[in-house]
Amino acid sequence: MIDLFLMSPPGPTWALRGRANFRSQGAGQVDARAARQEWLGFARALESRGAMVVALPSPSAELTGMPYAAESGHILARKGAAPLFLLPRMFSAHRQGEQAHWSGLAQRMGLEVVDLGVGIWEAHGDVATFDGATLLFHGVRTNLEGMEAAARYFPGEVLRIELREPAFHGNMALLPLPAVDRMLVCAEVMTPASHALLEQRFGRERLLPVTGEEIRRYATNGLPFGRELLAPSVVPERVRALVEAQGMRVIPFVMRELCEKGGGASRCLVSQARLEPGSFTVPEEHRLSAVAARMEAEG
Repeated sequence: MIDLFLMSPPGPTWALRGRANFRSQGAGQVDARAARQEWLGFARALESRGAMVVALPSPSAELTGMPYAAESGHILARKGAAPLFLLPRMFSAHRQGEQAHWSGLAQRMGLEVVDLGVGIWEAHGDVATFDGATLLFHGVRTNLEGMEAAARYFPGEVLRIELREPAFHGNMALLPLPAVDRMLVCAEVMTPASHALLEQRFGRERLLPVTGEEIRRYATNGLPFGRELLAPSVVPERVRALVEAQGMRVIPFVMRELCEKGGGASRCLVSQARLEPGSFTVPEEHRLSAVAARMEAEG
């Protein structure tokens, strides 16, 4: 199987535009050059661990949300057929133009593109998997209509989880750690009924609690890869110790521009899928090596 990550580097003039989350609302201006180095270092760290990064540079300086590729779409593997690529339907107006560009890349990769057509659905950022179940989130940006439109494409068991602010995506409410059969969960940012559903389905002992204050420091926004958690350096020390006590290793990444100012952490920078070799193609110009070479030439 291939661990595939869709990503999008910040452009040379990248800036904060929408300021639609609690970090970016009051942040100072970003340093685009530093953000590009943060992005490139993280993308190379993924490939050094055996993953494949497919990168789509933004075709427009106006599409400043594209580096947060968790909202690029969601890939679903299928046996004997091309993977599906479920397109997002974005809440923020300044990000709605991204859909056409991700759709074009997905088609060039040989994926079957699906436009849900209704509701608001912010794609991979509102999807998680654990113990054979798919968790779909709604309630802040993704709405119930959009979630239900997406749900019919997910096979097997699907759990619906309702969020509350300040979590605007599911990846701010919980983080599956499949290598150690545990999940970080913030009960404060989901409805009591949704938290009870998690306890009933997975068992209380498998849910590791984190607080609302800790998720503001990206407690649930690291990216698990095997027995490592590739996490922003601002993750609280208590959460790092909690994860490492389960037998994982936390690898910190300094992301002052993309994370501390922009408001998206390592898990927000990718849309991830596990696909069979031969089920998709990668245009050469979208391989990380080619994109990195262009970025370095641009300075």
